[in-house]
Amino acid sequence: MVDQQQTDEQIVAQHLAGHRCAECAPRGGCMRMLRVIRRRQARADLAAALASRTEVTGR
Repeated sequence: MVDQQQTDEQIVAQHLAGHRCAECAPRGGCMRMLRVIRRRQARADLAAALASRTEVTGR
């Protein structure tokens, strides 16, 4: 999972610098970047769910 996060950060940095990757569509959409965003959201959702569960159970 750590390797995936490092790869995600590299992809984000590449796109924020204005560069395109091999998967960037001609119209500017990038499936790699979309997957990065979805993984980040999934991790955030999981963390929020765990935090709310911890608050309820007190553990």
